[in-house]
Amino acid sequence: MLQLVELRMVSLDAPNGPPDEVLAQLSRFAGARRTDFMLRSQKAGMGLPEWELAIETHDDHRVFAASHRDWPLVRRIETEAGPYDTLHSWIGSEEALTERKNELKDLIADGSFTLSEATEVAIVEWDTPGELDTGVHVRATLRLNADRPVTLTLTAAPDAREALFASAHEIVEALPFLIAPFAIDTTLREPVKATKLKLPEDASPTDAFVEIGKSVALHWFGNDAASRGGLEAEHVHQLRVAQRRLKTALKLFPEWIDDTWTIRAAPDVKWFGDLLADARDWDVFTDTTLAAYAASDDEKHKGAWQATQSAAEANRIAARQRLQDAMNSPRYARLALLFVEWFSRLEAPPGQPDQTLADYVQKRITKHYRKIERAPDLTTLDAHTRHKVRIHAKRLRYALEFFRTLLTRKTRKRVEEALGNLQSVLGEGNDAEVAAQRLADLDEAGDFQKGLAKGFAVNAQRMSAMEGERILRKIKPPRIK
Repeated sequence: MLQLVELRMVSLDAPNGPPDEVLAQLSRFAGARRTDFMLRSQKAGMGLPEWELAIETHDDHRVFAASHRDWPLVRRIETEAGPYDTLHSWIGSEEALTERKNELKDLIADGSFTLSEATEVAIVEWDTPGELDTGVHVRATLRLNADRPVTLTLTAAPDAREALFASAHEIVEALPFLIAPFAIDTTLREPVKATKLKLPEDASPTDAFVEIGKSVALHWFGNDAASRGGLEAEHVHQLRVAQRRLKTALKLFPEWIDDTWTIRAAPDVKWFGDLLADARDWDVFTDTTLAAYAASDDEKHKGAWQATQSAAEANRIAARQRLQDAMNSPRYARLALLFVEWFSRLEAPPGQPDQTLADYVQKRITKHYRKIERAPDLTTLDAHTRHKVRIHAKRLRYALEFFRTLLTRKTRKRVEEALGNLQSVLGEGNDAEVAAQRLADLDEAGDFQKGLAKGFAVNAQRMSAMEGERILRKIKPPRIK
């Protein structure tokens, strides 16, 4: 029995042909042993979303394989099987499986799973030597399916992760491959929303940070996959929310941030976030704010808004194209890979005090709460400073969502709701301010339209400041159970 880890990657190009020739030229593949074969697979339908069990056969070689989607790396257990061995018996005898999932024991007991129809896919596989003289091997498996994007899986022993990631970095520099921490189905276009976290009370702060990283990854890469067939407004919105949740997580665990993140990841996180922000602002401006301005004008002047709306739509399309181009670039692929690699190596920082997660969380959310509690009267602040208060409120709300299982019921019900209301109210004023700036920069907009937007912005800022101040002062300190 082998216990392995897998890193899964997907080609961003249409499957015009196998990229095996380019792979073969990379330094880590130059001395590798190559094998070409047809792989026949039968999957076990067990109803466990985190598990994938299968029988894999090529030529006379038969393997039982179990993959557990334990992000950021898939954990794979495989055993060579004889012609008369059964998957059912293997699952029942494989200690690593039965210990990891109690649900599997029930399925084994009543035999309630079936095998799928066999499928075949062309495989090009390399067994790479990794670093010379270390004995470390990385297996690279290229799946060439005419109906789906080309996928590449890097497989190694758990203690060979460094060689595995080194191979992945070389690949993304040379080929249009992107990290895929879970299976990507390009036929699914629905935007993905953040899942609710269930952190155990006995988890350490490091454990919690890793789980939050997994949640962000599912949110981020899920919308990346969903948008590959066409990047739409809600995909942009959810991608931006995922990046904001990531920034909140980094603010909540500052002691874990090292030079690798600060020097290599942070600049690209900002680059990607700025592109998302620009695309999202144009979406809101075009679909919501500008449409409302045009609708508010009298009937005989509505036609004057058409040129302005067309110009806004052109800018929105251009912003979205810049974002799409970025998501197809090597820079984005490097960022995604580094994100996965960094979280897979996360450890408690040196000198970190021994404390419970509840104690750590209470200190962090109290610190974030004080940033909004101590804010001056919102009606006395300029738009830029008031927007900072909104950002602090948003981060506190995301923090409470991360740690919701540790919060009192009153905090979950009242404080989270109030923070959401505060964010929405201040967001309306900010959207109006952004709209006024966008109209001022559009040559197609007339003076009346620019003046109308400015008037709306001034009034919206005043009203949102008044209502935001009322909501803010009623928000009570968040409490841990």
